[in-house]
Amino acid sequence: MHPRLLAKAAFLILSLMAAAAVAQTPAATPPGLPKNANEYVRQMIENELASLKADHTHWRYHLHREDEKNNYDRDVIETPQGSLARTLLMFGKPLTAEQREKDEERMRKLVSDPEEQTQRAKREKEDDERIEKMLRSISQAFIFTYAGEENGLLRLSFVPNPKWEPPNFELRIFRSLQGNLWADVNANRLAGIDGTLIEDVNFGWGLLGRLYKGGTFKVMQREIGEGHWTVVSEEINMNGRAVLFKTITRKQREILSDFIRVPDSITMSQAYQMLQKPAEPASAGKQRASSAVTSGKN
Repeated sequence: MHPRLLAKAAFLILSLMAAAAVAQTPAATPPGLPKNANEYVRQMIENELASLKADHTHWRYHLHREDEKNNYDRDVIETPQGSLARTLLMFGKPLTAEQREKDEERMRKLVSDPEEQTQRAKREKEDDERIEKMLRSISQAFIFTYAGEENGLLRLSFVPNPKWEPPNFELRIFRSLQGNLWADVNANRLAGIDGTLIEDVNFGWGLLGRLYKGGTFKVMQREIGEGHWTVVSEEINMNGRAVLFKTITRKQREILSDFIRVPDSITMSQAYQMLQKPAEPASAGKQRASSAVTSGKN
């Protein structure tokens, strides 16, 4: 190589190394927060879980969901017995008479069938327990670094903690994730998290399944009224294979909007009656919010 070209190449390499070093330099510790970013995340997650358990409010909202098989919009009402939803659109179009009847039958069955309600409540409880285990593992599973502020939110970057051992089969995915976490410092609440698989994740030594490197997810939440925080957007893009080498694709996108507070003691039957007519516009006695989100949010 010509000496000048060699010198130029060396200069470029050194420049890139310097840029990388600057990019990886942790941001200054925000005032009032622990110097150890992992300790801050632990405290914030504990507050998150305590707030979730103390919040018994129920809400009506608009849900848009897309996945590999479906694309629908629903009017959803939360109740102590679980959520009830009326389908508004399928693939962006109003339901046919046949689709409407099937949707009404689905809702009537949930309202009138105690066993179905029990099964729904059981699944929701299991989901809540799973989420709690995952949240409690975050501050141990990753190494966090303060990464500055984005649109009023504190951003922390994270990489896998090589010393952490997952407590169960499901949490093994944490060992292959890196990404960002956003926190609302004033509220001390989790505002969002995203992650990317930096390597393939094998389940059962690859015999039971595998998620391929490059998969991503992103979940954002915010306060929608009266101190209630909830997820407002979620996006998952994962690829892999399952048992017997079946290819699996998990692509999912959800957006929640137009939140309105409903009575905390609302029953399934009352929710069904409410869903027979459009949601009332926002008023002084009702809390409503859109799903608009800022940087770092979908």
